[in-house]
Amino acid sequence: MTVSIALPATAWTDGGLAAMDDLTARLTELYQENYRQLLRIAVLLVDDRASAEDIVQDAFVRVFDSRSRLRDPDKALAFLRQAVLNRARSILRRRMVAKKYQPRLATSDSQPDDTGRGVDRAVLAAALARLPRRQREAVVLRYYADLSEARTAELMGCSQGAVKSYCSRGVARLSDLLRERV
Repeated sequence: MTVSIALPATAWTDGGLAAMDDLTARLTELYQENYRQLLRIAVLLVDDRASAEDIVQDAFVRVFDSRSRLRDPDKALAFLRQAVLNRARSILRRRMVAKKYQPRLATSDSQPDDTGRGVDRAVLAAALARLPRRQREAVVLRYYADLSEARTAELMGCSQGAVKSYCSRGVARLSDLLRERV
């Protein structure tokens, strides 16, 4: 699939930059000369190349869109660096908030269950995998992640009554499945 962009006829004379104003040409050069450097900065900040590429691209788009308000074109690189830093900080803040409100799952036991009453984790995982998706979600969120019915309902996008129903059916089905295996 080919995409063509209609440019004025003057855009093709003088190396393709005739139709661009001087500032646009300078920003294009700035992009070509400094993209890799800014990308390295962003990668070091966010530790994710895809996000870093988005950050740098967004910074260049912002500078390009506001080029008419740029008082000193020689300071465009400093403006770009600041835009990359601010955008990286924003992404890192979003990640911290997401991590803070992410349900905390129980950590693995430091010592094995030697009570003789415990169910093998592999057997339990296999039984959980056989539950319907919504029942599995409800059981894991309520009993493994130890969330309240209200929080589980909020995360699942359903009512508390539905969570109770999913949990009840899920636990009953798990009980049947585990009796088969044990």
